[in-house]
Formats: sequence, structure tokens, C-alpha cells
Amino acid sequence: MLIDLLFLFAAIYAIQILLFAIGVRKATYSFDPTYRPSVSIIIAARNEEKNIRACLESISHLTYPTERLEVVVVNDRSTDRTEEIISEFARRCSFIRLLNATEDPSGRLHGKANAITQGIERSTGDILLFTDADCVVQRGWVEETVKYYNHPSVGLVAGFTALRSRTMFEAIQALDWFVLFSIAAGTIRLRFPVTAVGNNLSVRRSAYDAVGGYRSIPFSVTEDYALFHAVTRRAGYVARLPIDPQTLVFSLPCETWRELFNQKKRWFSGGAGMDWKSIGLFAFGFTFKALSVVTLAAGDFAPFLAAFAIKSAVDALLVAPTLSAFKARRLFLYLVPFEVYYIAYVLLFPPLVLFSRDVRWKDRRLR
Repeated sequence: MLIDLLFLFAAIYAIQILLFAIGVRKATYSFDPTYRPSVSIIIAARNEEKNIRACLESISHLTYPTERLEVVVVNDRSTDRTEEIISEFARRCSFIRLLNATEDPSGRLHGKANAITQGIERSTGDILLFTDADCVVQRGWVEETVKYYNHPSVGLVAGFTALRSRTMFEAIQALDWFVLFSIAAGTIRLRFPVTAVGNNLSVRRSAYDAVGGYRSIPFSVTEDYALFHAVTRRAGYVARLPIDPQTLVFSLPCETWRELFNQKKRWFSGGAGMDWKSIGLFAFGFTFKALSVVTLAAGDFAPFLAAFAIKSAVDALLVAPTLSAFKARRLFLYLVPFEVYYIAYVLLFPPLVLFSRDVRWKDRRLR
């Protein structure tokens, strides 16, 4: 009975991922390369003295017309040299501004959501573009992103993010992100939007205003996920996540297992408000992985290995177009350790989040 269930779930999982893979292969969209709206880039930074200089250096070399561009860097009450470094770049570049975040008087907004909200409210651009202080962007990032706002129905455009991957620990994280972004791109293309990630995200200001902004969206420790669903579900706008190397952003992996643990716990905690589609997808994946582990624990090695091979094969098909497009095919070398890691954290974190949704972000405890 157990083995029959395992193979049933393996077959359904394979069909599901293959459908997503079809969506990934179709994740190209029409665009208008001449479109030049006013753009506000919002970057929240808390204690980022190690990373913010590289981020702002890349921002300073953007090729978008400066008269149509503003960058609002929100210092979120840092206790290190973050504010000083931002000020340095603000003096060098006329389109970069420093904003010091204050505590939200209403008490509703906390952490990054509060900082981003204040940045948005002090900005003027028709398109709001977000990245993180530990990210580096390409020179043409802005124009290559906004070109996809070629129809009023498009309310949100996201892009891929690649992590540095010099060690196995980093490569597994990098592959994990490519799988996540591939699922996001495939489901969006199939008109079944699930998620997007805030370190390479943009939204039309009118779409942001239509949902009342972060002050009207229920607070979440994953504010990007909450905004994505508000815009695509409540406001009815279309999202796009193209496989476009010109919109790629580069970021840094977690340095320690503890840091990775806190990141994953924050993501899973933020997913507590998932819609029924996302819940269904996750619940199915969780059950399939649980059945695999139970089968292994029962000593049925051959069925477990067969299910593991099926999962690895279809996951490889899912991520192949993105690894190819972004010149990261060497990450295939880490597919097997990634699959072990992936099964472990998908099974580990839901029970942890049920018992405690307290998470850490930038030395703050949020709930």
C-alpha cells in the first residue's frame, strides 16, 4: 500500500513539474524596448556595511536616463556604517537619495516592510523597482525590466536572481533559487501565479495603489510574497517573470547553516497566508517527500531510489532552460545533494513554523 501510494504521488508530481517545465519554456513575452516611464528604485538596508557599497556601485552605473530615474535607499536604523556609505553615494550621484526610516506610528508595519513603505511614499516613479542591499544589478537592468510593461494589464514584472556559488554549500543554495524561480516563471506563464521574490521585483505604482499598498496588505515577514498576491489576486493585474538574462540580478548566499535556517524559516512563516493554489501545490509536494522518507525508513530502498530518481529527473527538466539561459549549467553537478537538502527542509520547516512563527531578520525578531 505504501509503495503504491509513493508511485502514485511520484507520477502526479512528475506530471505537475513537467507542466511547469512547459511553462518555463514559454516564459517569453512581448515587450516595448522604447518604453521609458519614470522609475523609482527602492532599496532597504539595515546593517549592510559589508554589501551596500557593491550594490550602490552597480546602481551608479545604470544606463537608464537619469532624468527618469530616482533611487531611494532607506537606512533602516542601522547601527554600523550603512548610513555613511549611502550618504557617500548620494553625494556622488544626483539620482540617489538617502532616507532614514522611522518607526511606523500605527504599529502595523515592522522591519523591512516598514522601511520599504516609507521609501515608496517618498518616491515619485510610475514604476517601482526593488532590489536588496546585498545584490548587484546589471547596467541595463532598469530598461530591460520596464520594457515588459507594454500593456496596462501588466501590474508586476519580476526577474531571476543568481547566487554566488564557489562551494558546494553555496551551489546547493544557488540551484535551490533557480528551481524556485523556475517554478515561479512557469506558473506565471501558465496563468497560475504562485510567487515572486523581492530582490528583483517591480510593480506599477497604480497597481500598488490599487491594493492600498503595504499599509492595507496584511503584515507578512515576506512582504514581497504578500504584495505579489495582492496585485495578481485582489487587483487582477497580470504578472510577468521572463527568462531574460538582461534582467538578471546577482546576490550572495547564506554564509552559515544558522543563517540559512533563519532565511528558510522566514520564508515558510511568510507563506502562512498562501492561497488555496499554493497550499495545494505545497501540500502535495510535502506528502510526496514524506512518503519517500517513510519508504526509506521502512527499508524499501529500491522503491525509494526509483521515486528519488523520478523526482531528480523531472526537477532537472524543469530547471534546464533557466540554467542554460543564465549560463549556470555547472550547477547540474550538485543536483543529487540538492535533492537531499530540498527534501529535508521541505519536511523540516512546516512543523517548526506551526510551533513558532517568530523569525529573525537583520537581528530583529518578527512575528
